[in-house]
Amino acid sequence: MLFRLQLLTINITSAILLIFFLCLGSQNISKKHNLNFLINKTVALPIGFLVGTSFTLGVISGGLTSVLMINDKN
Repeated sequence: MLFRLQLLTINITSAILLIFFLCLGSQNISKKHNLNFLINKTVALPIGFLVGTSFTLGVISGGLTSVLMINDKN
């Protein structure tokens, strides 16, 4: 249980750091685009920010999946 908790905290902190550096790095980008959903458009965001957030969400979901699939047996 302690090992799972350690892996989970490492996963969440690394994802938070990725988002933090992504926000810092994408402040001065001039080209911004909208995402077209079926109902609405999003706010104009840089492409790098959109790709970075999808990558970060993938890191979080992959880390959570691997933590949940660990067996507790010795």
